[in-house]
Amino acid sequence: MPLYNSPVSQNVKYLFIDGGCLDSLLETLSNGLFGKTQLEIDYLRLASDYQKVFYYDCLPAQKQGENEVDYQNRIKPKIKLFNHLKSLNRFHVYEGTARFRDKRRGQEQKEVDIMIAVDMLTHSFRKNMDEATLLTNDLDFKPLIDALVQNGMYVSLWYSKGKTNYELVDAADSRQVLTIHTVWGWLTENFQKQVTLPVLSQSSFSPIDNSWTQVNKIEQAAYEVFIYEKEKNYAAVLQTINGDYNLYQHNNLDQLKFYVDHIYSPDIIRKDII
Repeated sequence: MPLYNSPVSQNVKYLFIDGGCLDSLLETLSNGLFGKTQLEIDYLRLASDYQKVFYYDCLPAQKQGENEVDYQNRIKPKIKLFNHLKSLNRFHVYEGTARFRDKRRGQEQKEVDIMIAVDMLTHSFRKNMDEATLLTNDLDFKPLIDALVQNGMYVSLWYSKGKTNYELVDAADSRQVLTIHTVWGWLTENFQKQVTLPVLSQSSFSPIDNSWTQVNKIEQAAYEVFIYEKEKNYAAVLQTINGDYNLYQHNNLDQLKFYVDHIYSPDIIRKDII
């Protein structure tokens, strides 16, 4: 019996994934919250609401001076991922090309953006789908979203928190910011059991007593947080707009700070309009 049934929906929904964007999101969360441990994603969970999923990426380019053995070892995880996605029902993988320009500019992708644009426009023109979801942070896709919306297609955008231009977000019919809580729902059950997130407790009065020592205070435009320590455990306390307190506890100070900033920082940065 399959673990996941085919999605049942009145609307036909296709998901288009910019693999480079998804990789960057997962790497950021891994570095900030899980000590650089590679996240184990259950891609069927990620795409449970979609009839078809199109994944676009390219193998890393060979760096200048990198020998063939080292290069082949470096690209093995990516090849393994591509093969895994190709084995899943409803998933289709399309590979572009990449080249390594120099140390300053790094790797440059070729063809991926064009493939996404062509496929989304083609499926929209042929009326194969009723709704298209695009996972990306790339502002270059705004003209594509504009064209799809003007053609009558309902377009949803999945984007990384704090890394996406507001013009891209505003262009879509609906949008979903991808936070750690979103990604947590994509993780395998086994991986979820191996890692922990800060634990939240809420109170109408200050939850900190004299047994805690304040070690830091962080003031940002969007939030203010007090950091406390007790017996190598850490607590972050924020006061809500209604006067209540949110307290987050974790045994790793850096991960706790990252989590608080990740949750409370703005989803997108908007320029003041004069």
